[in-house]
Amino acid sequence: MLRQLLILLAASTLTFAMHTGEININNEDIEAELKFDMGQFNSQLDVDSIFIGGRYIYADKAGDADELIEISYLMQKPLQKMPELQIGIGFKLNYSSAGAYDFVALPLGLEARYRLPLNTIVPLYVASKIYYAPSVLSFSDADSYFEWKANVDIEVIERGLITLGYRYIDTNYNPADVKFNRAAFVGFKFVF
Repeated sequence: MLRQLLILLAASTLTFAMHTGEININNEDIEAELKFDMGQFNSQLDVDSIFIGGRYIYADKAGDADELIEISYLMQKPLQKMPELQIGIGFKLNYSSAGAYDFVALPLGLEARYRLPLNTIVPLYVASKIYYAPSVLSFSDADSYFEWKANVDIEVIERGLITLGYRYIDTNYNPADVKFNRAAFVGFKFVF
């Protein structure tokens, strides 16, 4: 049992598969996200393949809706012919409110992360994700949800990355359209 645990730990370290914590900021917003690698808890699952997470965004200039809370599920795998590219599919459960209106949506999405094949001192990654919930996956006072995010990660130290990016989140309520957040950000990502 101890031998299997040591092999699993070594394999997870070599494949960079671990839990991640991220915090992004700009002058008006803060975003905090935590993802747990389920392969670290269950030997039946591959490491770096299934993630369960949560995210909180406080956006000061969002109007009536200034907080977004989400729970997420993501499955990802590297491409066989191109292992530096990871593709994922997932879904989220989002909640926000604007005044007396509650926004609940279940968007489906795609994520991609690519390690640039550059001969640099520090590894560089580019990542993007897109999530969408039409009205059939929007509940309460929600009409639709759209999110797009792109970022560049720079691994300045082992398991410590600086991230630079842009996010766009549109929460359409039944009575009104609320552009929840459009912002560039800078932050830190920790792998543990």
